[in-house]
Amino acid sequence: MSEREHTHVLLTDDDRQWAELLAEDIADAASECEVTLATSAEDALEKLSQSEFDCVVADYRMPGADGLELLDQIRDTDSRLPFLLVTSQGTEDVAARAIEAGVDDYVIKQFGSQQATQFVSKIRTAVDQYRLQQALEESEQRYRTVTEESHDAVVVLDGLRLAFCNDRATELLERDRDELRGEDVVEAAVHREDRARLREQLNRWEDGETKPRLEEARIVRPDGTVRNCECSGRPITVDGQQRLLVSLRDVTERNRRERELQWERELNRTVQQVLVDSETREELERQIVQQLREHGYPLAWICEQADGELLPRVVRGDRRYVDTVEKAIQDGGRTSEPASRAAATGEAQFCQDIEEVPACEWRETAQTYSYRSCAAVPLAYNDVLYGVLAVYHDHSGRFDDTEQRLLGELGDTVALAIHTLETQSALSSDRVFEAKLQIRGSYYLVDLARSGGFRDCEGITVQGTVPLEDDSVVQYLSLQIGEADVVRDRLESHAAVEDVVVVDGGSPARLQVTVTEPVPEAMLAKRGRVVQSTDVEGTCATITVEVPAREEVRVLVDHLETTFGAVSVSAIRERTDERRVDRRPVVETGLLTDKQRAALKAAYFNGYFEQPRRASATEVAESLGVSHSTFLRHLRTAQQKTFGVQFD
Repeated sequence: MSEREHTHVLLTDDDRQWAELLAEDIADAASECEVTLATSAEDALEKLSQSEFDCVVADYRMPGADGLELLDQIRDTDSRLPFLLVTSQGTEDVAARAIEAGVDDYVIKQFGSQQATQFVSKIRTAVDQYRLQQALEESEQRYRTVTEESHDAVVVLDGLRLAFCNDRATELLERDRDELRGEDVVEAAVHREDRARLREQLNRWEDGETKPRLEEARIVRPDGTVRNCECSGRPITVDGQQRLLVSLRDVTERNRRERELQWERELNRTVQQVLVDSETREELERQIVQQLREHGYPLAWICEQADGELLPRVVRGDRRYVDTVEKAIQDGGRTSEPASRAAATGEAQFCQDIEEVPACEWRETAQTYSYRSCAAVPLAYNDVLYGVLAVYHDHSGRFDDTEQRLLGELGDTVALAIHTLETQSALSSDRVFEAKLQIRGSYYLVDLARSGGFRDCEGITVQGTVPLEDDSVVQYLSLQIGEADVVRDRLESHAAVEDVVVVDGGSPARLQVTVTEPVPEAMLAKRGRVVQSTDVEGTCATITVEVPAREEVRVLVDHLETTFGAVSVSAIRERTDERRVDRRPVVETGLLTDKQRAALKAAYFNGYFEQPRRASATEVAESLGVSHSTFLRHLRTAQQKTFGVQFD
């Protein structure tokens, strides 16, 4: 083994006795190491300005500037000088953060002579990598090679043994750098059937073969997984000795991705065009299933749920299967038709071989029309199920990982497009339907009304609902008669109520209620529907909501019943939206983000805009669970967008 080059180490620790003992042990264990002591970060910086050092070892906890602050100051003048951080037991999280900040490695402080062995190993590793990198950069050819191959795994070989490898190489090989150093890399990491061929090519590269050549080889990881790689190599000189630099590029996914990318490009191109051209949901759905039909699926259809059944909206291909199969929504496992099961579970369903499905009605129907595999993807956006997209094929095994991923992404895209089209349609129409939905089920306000919680009030009105990031919501309630403090205490008695604040104790009184369970107003808003008000009287909550079409009411009822139980319709009336007839500016739903809308609503209902203000920015921010600066940023952006609609 060749003699190691002299290494000057700066050891920084305010515990001078421990540092002196460690310095002696390091010198005994590594004759090439010369250790200079510093007792503080300030002392270390002074010594660095006076002498050249190959590595800095610093304790994390020191009076004045700590180890990380010392690192910051060193990096101002030397961005790559090896730096090891010493931490105490229990502060490994600090060490992990330090690695992200630029520390080369860390050592947990212990006491005893064996500690020096660990320090020497880590010092040598850091210094060796630093010196080898410097050597590589000194050569223009080597610098160009490293730059060109920077996105690949890079190893430097001495013969066939590893002298250096970058982080990408350790990730590819899934082996520790210290474990590999000095090992025969071909023997340790290359598939046995590829070793002889790769060794021959390594020899040709080492002999200076100038003709560009890529060699494929399989890398076997410790867990037995195999990665296909392309390798290229060229000789370099390090410290006057010839070495071989080899770059490895993981191409395992390349063949799979080629087909995936081809279909993805075709699908994205056609879908994006469909999204641009479609002005209604019906038109969008027709073109989507047509594209899937042209892609090779004998049958494609989109359905929605209504009254516990699947209602086909558009079908392309032989629709006899769709007309014949049982369409009741149920989750009976594999014996449920996949579209039905997708609607029931909200999860994508893939059947690779229909013949392997247990005997059931839908399997027999599918086999009658020669279908061998199928898939059903829920069209869901913002927790709202708009329907199911289903496709069928006459070959088994049709849905590999790529097909499943792309169909899932298509389902998400179509659901978002449906949401956008329906929202735009509702906002642009000057005719709307106003529906009154009565909830008598498990809604916290109904629970309290049923138990007499609002007996002293003529009624409770929900003036606004603001979703929070943790899935809870803030609701603003108004009561004409009744003591606000009494109602607050009764609200706080409900398990779903986390907090109640009396915003205004006058008449009418206003309360801010934080609720941890779903509320119907938030669910309707997620569907892009405008909730005008909620009135709680007797043992019933009546929600007045705007819908673009009469048939939409049944869909909303079904949607609410899944969470709140009994929901009924007390009235539906068609009316003219005077704002749109008069062409008054309307702030559309999609103009503001959820956070901007929440900030604007919370400010309004808390009286932030009133003079004098009934709530400060800090108080409104606290009600939303965000910082003062975050609230103001979202509020100002929302105001600018809102005013822009009015005045631009």
